[in-house]
Amino acid sequence: MITKIYKILYAGLMSCGVAAALTACTETWDDHYESLGDSSGMHEGSLWQAIKSNPNLSNFASVIEGCDFAKTLDGSQVFTVFAPTNDSFSQSEAQALIAEYKQQEAANVVEEDNTVLKEFIHNHVALYNYSVSTNSEDSITLLNGKYAVLKSDNIDGVQLLTKNQLYGNGVLYTINKPVNYLPSVFEYIRSDADLDSLRSFLYNSKFYYREFQPELSVPGSIVNGKTQYLDSVFVQRNELFNILGRIGTEDSSYIMVAPTNAVWRDLIEEYEPYFNYPTNVDKRDSLVYTNSRLAIVNGTTFSRTFNTDESLKDSAMSENSMKAYNYRKIQWGAPFEYYQYRSPLTQPYGALAQSEVASCSNGEVRKATQWNIDKQMTFFRYIIVEAESRNSIKEVSKLVDTRGDSIATISPTTRYVTNDNATYYDKVWSNSFVEFVPNNAVVNHSVTFNLPNVLSNIGYDIYLVTAPALANDSNATDIQRLPTLMRCTISQPGQQPDQIKGENGKVKEFQTTPDAIDYFLVAENYKFAVCTYGIDDENLQTTLKVETRVGSTQVRNNILTRTMRIDCILLVPHGSLQLVDALPSDSSVPSRMWGTPGLLMYPHGQFTDRPFKWWYMQR
Repeated sequence: MITKIYKILYAGLMSCGVAAALTACTETWDDHYESLGDSSGMHEGSLWQAIKSNPNLSNFASVIEGCDFAKTLDGSQVFTVFAPTNDSFSQSEAQALIAEYKQQEAANVVEEDNTVLKEFIHNHVALYNYSVSTNSEDSITLLNGKYAVLKSDNIDGVQLLTKNQLYGNGVLYTINKPVNYLPSVFEYIRSDADLDSLRSFLYNSKFYYREFQPELSVPGSIVNGKTQYLDSVFVQRNELFNILGRIGTEDSSYIMVAPTNAVWRDLIEEYEPYFNYPTNVDKRDSLVYTNSRLAIVNGTTFSRTFNTDESLKDSAMSENSMKAYNYRKIQWGAPFEYYQYRSPLTQPYGALAQSEVASCSNGEVRKATQWNIDKQMTFFRYIIVEAESRNSIKEVSKLVDTRGDSIATISPTTRYVTNDNATYYDKVWSNSFVEFVPNNAVVNHSVTFNLPNVLSNIGYDIYLVTAPALANDSNATDIQRLPTLMRCTISQPGQQPDQIKGENGKVKEFQTTPDAIDYFLVAENYKFAVCTYGIDDENLQTTLKVETRVGSTQVRNNILTRTMRIDCILLVPHGSLQLVDALPSDSSVPSRMWGTPGLLMYPHGQFTDRPFKWWYMQR
């Protein structure tokens, strides 16, 4: 019976893969090998018998036998074996490999993770028959999944001493030294002691585990309603590959920036406070552990499919970037260039400007002794709460009527800015806002917005953006165009509500400007005590309450109105932006450059020649 790992590798094996097929192929093989002068036809016995009987392969044979692989090469499955001779592979080297194999076996290391099998034995064996001829050059797959180039006189540069020796279950070559094992990006991280901290995360059993494959397993009898398997097949899974890309596979090519242990420790010390979840959040400790570490590794892997040598001269797009620009607004609220890094190789602090580079079988690892990936380009992002978006409004103010019913004092209505409104079109976020019209004329009103995915203990500049009546209705009356006066309160899970005050300690009030889009700085460098990143429970959200502060006399005398028109709420990473009132001399920069350091832009990421307020990137 073949082992679990081989059952996966050999599923669907056809053509010369069984004894009967080998018999039918013998005449063809004989003709082929005789034409090369490398064979006298089919040799007697199996590959294992040939290896064991060759005195110059005794050290290789001892490893095959000592690591319980002899029965595989003595069976009916068809292989090609590249065996190093004793001249380049010593007895002491063989014994060291056997001892390491036994040690891992005693430690219950699963077969597919045993490094001696994977990096030595499987690195010298391929499934199926492979022959060479004059000027031949083929790419073959070894049992460990590595690709090797087999030429007429060498395999991956290792000289073939004897060739095309055909036996009952395959072909034998002898070689002048062992074939070098080149780890994948994922494997390299495990093998480098400088990357132990990263390895502990990527190889954590929470993400990296074996999964049973019933369709590939051999079913037996049914006991108590459950199938008993005569041979169970498992495959290795890593959920982090869904985020980082297939850094463990051989048919892809990646660059990965890997923090060394010292850098990792510094980043964890900095990042963990950003993920201080409320104490009543389910699996809180797991969220803190996982998200603070994902904050490090997200944006560190780069597929070479999208990052060619030519494209890397301009920018590097990591696996977490949104490569389609038209989808970025859906993902992030504006066409930001998150997880994409400009001049990654040429700038002194470029994302890929690491000095130590390790070549791997599917790319390279760049060991980072300093961290050049800015958190404002990865996880510390803008939070844009569009007033009209689903789930943005948590509640509006209510009063209890004489019958005991709870009645809303104000009603939200979405308003749109049409493209024939030249003054305001493309100046309002998403060209829409919410108008909150009073249902009760004699009281002040409030609306509470959810602020999702906030991080803790890191500064945000919080802006309240309002729109004028004329943005929706160019015929709005003077009364409809009146300003309003508001104040704001922030509430967090498990914390006392925080009514926003000014530097003088008094409650901060915001009065809108007639006919203008206003950006009110509600709070500067505001640090939330708890994190809500990734939390869906609406009862555990951070909120911003906006309420009118208009007196009845002001309403009667048409000085102020209690109608609010709210466009959005912006939570901007502190220090990343500032408001200016001047246009740049050149307004032709395309909107796709939103988020790039040093560019002027409208808040929605588009450019125009009309005077208005701009955002300026300071990073």
